[in-house]
Amino acid sequence: MLVTLSLTLATAIWLARAAMDSGAASGSWAEGVAHVGADQFSVAHDDWTYGSGLSVMSWIDSSGTWHDHGVPACLRVKPGTSVPVRFQAREVTVEQQTWRPIVAVDCR
Repeated sequence: MLVTLSLTLATAIWLARAAMDSGAASGSWAEGVAHVGADQFSVAHDDWTYGSGLSVMSWIDSSGTWHDHGVPACLRVKPGTSVPVRFQAREVTVEQQTWRPIVAVDCR
């Protein structure tokens, strides 16, 4: 059981890192100011407003450790607060509707 859990976790981390290396919608990490709400945040950058629930797909803490879920430490602030953030997003188009969800946050 422990081996299966370890392999599953390792695979999830590898997939998250591969996704980060494939480039964001803009081709790389982007920087902006996150406007934090009670359970979501948004970042305006390059004529787009990116958004996500506070629990993002992947995030990196201040010591460089990857996390595959949860609320990034740099976004654990009082709702209504704005904080600088690095993030990656992906462009998604379904039935002629396009959006760019945030898939990773870097809190370093």
